[in-house]
Amino acid sequence: MPTKRSNGRARGPKAAPPAPRPTGRLILTGLTAFGYHGNNPAERKLGQTFTADLEVILDTQRAAASDSIDHTVSYPRLEEAARQILEGTPANLLETVAERIADAILKQPAVAQVTVRVSKRPPIPNLDAFTVEITRPVEIGDLPQ
Repeated sequence: MPTKRSNGRARGPKAAPPAPRPTGRLILTGLTAFGYHGNNPAERKLGQTFTADLEVILDTQRAAASDSIDHTVSYPRLEEAARQILEGTPANLLETVAERIADAILKQPAVAQVTVRVSKRPPIPNLDAFTVEITRPVEIGDLPQ
């Protein structure tokens, strides 16, 4: 008995379009802010200048094609999020400061991953800077559906 030929079309509901794929980086370097982070009591009392660098991975092609800020992450928003943490609630460790910044940046729409570097001038002679660098991806459950 002959079988019915398929027309090549899949049956059932249409699949959702794939989420935008990361295609580029927004890089902010040299953000400085005064804060009171540190494990040393003098650091907490006197404060010091901290420097942060951000590398944000996201889909840059859509923004480039549309030439619209609506399709990317605003540099001032990234700077403001990082600055609020650098100038905000003190932490003992730079690792904590970097994690707080990463968490704030990953809440921005379209961000797939962020690398955060936080530096300070250590109280050790002959050492220019102490830096912590972390890279964090957005959690799978937080991706747009």
